[in-house]
Amino acid sequence: MYMDNHITTEKLAYSIEELATLSTLSAPKIRKDIRNGKLASMKKGSRRIILREEAMRYLSTDDGEKGSDK
Repeated sequence: MYMDNHITTEKLAYSIEELATLSTLSAPKIRKDIRNGKLASMKKGSRRIILREEAMRYLSTDDGEKGSDK
């Protein structure tokens, strides 16, 4: 069986600070949306991470709009 050994440099998960830097959102807004269940995250050791797929879903919805308090 042939296996593709292609290695991607695309991140699989982001920290809250990384997601804030990549988007127009502030870290406090992202933390608030995590607390309110609008953005799923997980703890890995002492770090909280957001999986790439979840970050893309969040940023493509109204939940990820700057200033959205829905």
